[in-house]
Amino acid sequence: MNKTTGLSSSVFILLFMSLVATGPVMGEMLKGRIMYISNKASTIQVDVKGSDPVVVSFDASTRYEGVSGIKELSPQDLIKVEVSPELRATIITKVVFGLPPGVEIDIREMLAILQQQRGPYLLGDARPAKKFGPSHIPSAVSTAVSDADGLLKKLPQDKGQLVVFYCGGPTCPFTQKAVKIATDAGYTNVKGFQQGMPGWKKAKLPLHASRDWLAGNLDPHHVVIDVRNPAVSAKSHLPGAVNLTDAKLSAMRESFIAQQKVARLPGVSDTRAPIILYGDTQADRGVLLAYKELRSWGYSNVAVLEGGMKSWQADGLPLDSGQLAASIRYSKKPVKGAIEPQVFKDLLAEPAAIVFLDVRTDAELIKQGALKGARHIPLDQLGARIKELPADKEIISFCENGIRAEMAYQTLRKNGFKARFLNETTHFDAAGNISF
Repeated sequence: MNKTTGLSSSVFILLFMSLVATGPVMGEMLKGRIMYISNKASTIQVDVKGSDPVVVSFDASTRYEGVSGIKELSPQDLIKVEVSPELRATIITKVVFGLPPGVEIDIREMLAILQQQRGPYLLGDARPAKKFGPSHIPSAVSTAVSDADGLLKKLPQDKGQLVVFYCGGPTCPFTQKAVKIATDAGYTNVKGFQQGMPGWKKAKLPLHASRDWLAGNLDPHHVVIDVRNPAVSAKSHLPGAVNLTDAKLSAMRESFIAQQKVARLPGVSDTRAPIILYGDTQADRGVLLAYKELRSWGYSNVAVLEGGMKSWQADGLPLDSGQLAASIRYSKKPVKGAIEPQVFKDLLAEPAAIVFLDVRTDAELIKQGALKGARHIPLDQLGARIKELPADKEIISFCENGIRAEMAYQTLRKNGFKARFLNETTHFDAAGNISF
């Protein structure tokens, strides 16, 4: 078991029960991981290895293999898609990597292991090492299968000790590969948690962020929240952190309910924003309650700092003193094709060479408001209506939160348009102005 993370995972768990540029050959079978799914537009963006993402549509005639329907698919799932010439998905197959009989364990068994009800263990995260730092299951160590020798060096000397591997879920091959590496090396008590990170996150169980990873990512693209008493936080805190106790978050939720507003952190409308919480330890009641609160608000990338403030200090990592930041200053990491919000606003003042393309649904347009002067083509109609757009102007797509806007960007590029997209959550006023 990894003993370097402060309080044991047992205490922690007991306290709190992710084509080429010219496009695919029409009618071929595509294989890749899901980037986004838009049920409103009936579209999926697929990350095909070695090529640009591909946007395909689905409808009532689409057949599914391995799942009963679109609701059983999620981002990062590996799929094979048979597409029609119009890039409509005729068959979607979820690709699953199985484990040998008797090897797979479920989430209840995982919890029992982490509570040390099964004796000593080693929990290995078989994903690529770069994925480990931002979030991993408590007590795990990085055992990336790309480095088999390094993986074996991290396993216990006792080849009969329990070893458990996990990765990115059933459509990820790394758990299967890690199990084989260990068993081929003579380990006799090897298990695989095939539900992996998606299953753990779906259960809203806490995840950890590594201290060394966070030390290298104290920037505006990551939200760091100190949940301790404000007086204590002011004495010493992580650079750039804001102070929000679990009690304050709870009070904010009650205020949102009273005002009939969606619960969001001020300045963080992006529900995919990486948020790292810390208390004195990783198992503080306040930090676990704050984690639960933010996950209930819909934030999907929340993690608890491994070891908490005590371990951060013991490692000699950066600290500030005095007043914490008054507000969260978050900005999304730059994404290929995305336009900076301020540049978007500047271009609104000189729109002659630009077409601003709203790809939301008709219903959203009526309910949420519209941008004055923008062209409106819902994403699910864009392929059929692409010729309505001028080929001599740049097209900048936008939607409610950036997901469909990026899908539109991929479709526009595939059809030869100069394009960018707005990767922000949008709001409109009665005069047709936009804010983020």
